[in-house]
Amino acid sequence: MRARAGIPDYNRGVEPFRRFVSRKCTVCEWDGQAVERASQKAECPWCHAPTDIVREELLVPIEPGKNPLASALSRLGAARGGRARAERLSASRRREIARAAANARWRRG
Repeated sequence: MRARAGIPDYNRGVEPFRRFVSRKCTVCEWDGQAVERASQKAECPWCHAPTDIVREELLVPIEPGKNPLASALSRLGAARGGRARAERLSASRRREIARAAANARWRRG
């Protein structure tokens, strides 16, 4: 997803979640397990036919000191949070926040 003009794309550096997948070949009797990205397509290593997903589990990265479930929920809410906050603020409050941000940028530079 590309950033629209003036709106940063916060998901640019975020990798899609990996998943632990059990697959079964549609032609031969092969079945296997692997860790894959969400967008990967897999084929049978024996006959190169398409495979079906038998079981799938999402692998959430665990960071020390952080609850992985809370981190995942935070990521989901963060995408909607800024827009909802902007809609809730009055025009004068948005102007006040923008003025404070501009002053901070000018002090830094």
